[in-house]
Amino acid sequence: MALSAQGAAAPDFYVYLCFGQSNMEGNATPEEIDKQYVDPRFQTLACVDFQSPQRTKGTWYTAYPPIVRQWTNVGMADYFGRTMVAALPSNVKVGVVDVAIGGVAIDGFMSEKVDDYLKDLPDWMKNSFAAYGNDPYKRLVEMAKVAQQSGVIKGILLHQGESDNGNQEWLQKVKTIYERLLNDLQLKAEDVPLLAGETVNADVGGTCSWHNTVIAQLPSVVPTAHVIPSNGCPCGSDNIHFTVAGYRTMGKRYAYEALRLLGHTTKAQDDYAWKENQKKIYQLTSLEPIDDIAFRVGGSKKLTVWGVFADGHRENLTHEALFSSSDFTLEGNIVKGTEEKEGTVTVTCTDFLGQQQAMAVRVSVSNLGANHVLEDNNGKAGANSWDKEVFCKLATPMEQGKTYVVRATMKADQTGQCILWPRWDASTHRDEWGNSADIQYEETKTLNTSWQQLTWSFTAKFPHDVLIFAVGQLGGNVYFDDVSCMEQGSTKEMIANGNFESDDVSDWYVLTWTGQSLSVVEDNTTGLSSVIVGTRTAADVCYDLQGRRVSRPGKGLYIINGKLQYQHNENND
Repeated sequence: MALSAQGAAAPDFYVYLCFGQSNMEGNATPEEIDKQYVDPRFQTLACVDFQSPQRTKGTWYTAYPPIVRQWTNVGMADYFGRTMVAALPSNVKVGVVDVAIGGVAIDGFMSEKVDDYLKDLPDWMKNSFAAYGNDPYKRLVEMAKVAQQSGVIKGILLHQGESDNGNQEWLQKVKTIYERLLNDLQLKAEDVPLLAGETVNADVGGTCSWHNTVIAQLPSVVPTAHVIPSNGCPCGSDNIHFTVAGYRTMGKRYAYEALRLLGHTTKAQDDYAWKENQKKIYQLTSLEPIDDIAFRVGGSKKLTVWGVFADGHRENLTHEALFSSSDFTLEGNIVKGTEEKEGTVTVTCTDFLGQQQAMAVRVSVSNLGANHVLEDNNGKAGANSWDKEVFCKLATPMEQGKTYVVRATMKADQTGQCILWPRWDASTHRDEWGNSADIQYEETKTLNTSWQQLTWSFTAKFPHDVLIFAVGQLGGNVYFDDVSCMEQGSTKEMIANGNFESDDVSDWYVLTWTGQSLSVVEDNTTGLSSVIVGTRTAADVCYDLQGRRVSRPGKGLYIINGKLQYQHNENND
């Protein structure tokens, strides 16, 4: 079905501009359910001429895939639009204007850079650029102006970053493109938010998941930007492109955020005319049970919620669920344990059809329990120290010229080296791989199979905001505990959760494309190899070896904060 783009702009025709690379272009082959029926209220403006299906540039069509170009497939915009029209009143239409090129870096959408950018591209990418007159930004603006003759631009959807993985300059370039679109189309930022989707997440092995740490900063650079999470969305074997199920979930998430920004609930209209098999994509049938959880006083636990839908797919619902408890303090999905207690946390999820599912999670907090540590699974050892790296984002940056002390209790499955590299990740001074070049190289330490405390002291050459532990030549697992960073002479801790008694390790990340993964695990080490020599403070919880709590221990072995320690100062409170 084709609609003319001419005529007065209708206020109830909501238009969204879309741009990016292959995940926006559409990389998943549509299944039968994706091709069967598309509500004609969901329209796509052809931004190129199509031969199959036959479409003419500048004309609106019902948004059957492919949306972007004739050889593309299902992408981000497909289920964005399908979800939007199901939620909005029946008089509202939704249209997308989608310009995307697989493999394109953000420079490909900057007209002043595009000529140089094109020079070294492979032919298949040059052909995609040629379809847009070798200037995709210019084509997006041209088609957006056509769309403005029919409807009102309500937002901009972006999914791009795999080709700029981890590059901090990406933020300012996106800001520039966004502001140019607003200016060229005479739009106001407060009326046209920017919705930026994460790349394939680390939790499913995303090769470019490092870029999500950059995307997370976008709202601080573009105040009207909103990040669309990709956690739990399945991907293909390349770990770069989502599966069709992943695109459906991401499309829904884009739509849910757009609906919230419009002031609408994330719920389908009661009278929406569903096709039964398509309705099942949105219909939550159950929540997957969460095992009873236990942790120590002073720690916390992050709950992850998965749901099963009527079509059989699983979906991570953590960002949509509601968490409540009369027994524990909650921060979103994080349960905090401030005292010994047993109780429950209730998890409630309401699906797009308005149907609710709930479950109770049993929680136990006690003064005794296993110590928790961070496990870096390195897999096979690399040839160089930089082949495997563990990153820690500091809560506050260092100040150039000041002296800092970093401590970490560490061990490894194999004897090997660990090097500390403080780095100013936010610097725009980049190396040939797009990483910050403002880095300093500190002393190499030797790890072995027993716990030991390592200490580095150095004067910051830059305002470092990240610590890098380079452990590339170590195969198997590397373990971290009690990681600390303080200015010399200060007691202000710059690392959150350095004892890992919370399993929220969002400030820690690894090079997932090298096969690394992070998790918080229980340390069940026993015997004198686990003894740490130290002194005790008044805030420590201390037991003797018979399990009796003591307040003023003498010299000897005690369980202090769940760790076997030798107390060498008598009556040290």
